[in-house]
Amino acid sequence: MNLPDLSRSMVQCKSDLDDAMREYDRAIREDADKDRAAKVAKARAYIAAAGPVAERQALVDLETADAQYEARLAEGMKRSASQAIESHRQWMSALQSLASLTRAEAALARYESRETA
Repeated sequence: MNLPDLSRSMVQCKSDLDDAMREYDRAIREDADKDRAAKVAKARAYIAAAGPVAERQALVDLETADAQYEARLAEGMKRSASQAIESHRQWMSALQSLASLTRAEAALARYESRETA
């Protein structure tokens, strides 16, 4: 990878990391909203249900299954968004290592050319 390619890759990686951070922020908020909605739906369904505890709990699960599913899905998406950030950070770190290597090679090339002249 030459220096211009490395520079473009670093800029693109930074942009991708920024996008991932925005997506993570959105996922955190969606997870919180869905979790709250599931808890409220569950509480309302439990209050409205009649009968023994086991039947009430079964009715609550039946009536709130979609809200609970949405909450779990949002939690998974939040976790996925967090992992995407970590992946972009690792890629940026690798690019920074390549940049340091390129800089060291350039310094060595200058040093060697003076010694052989």
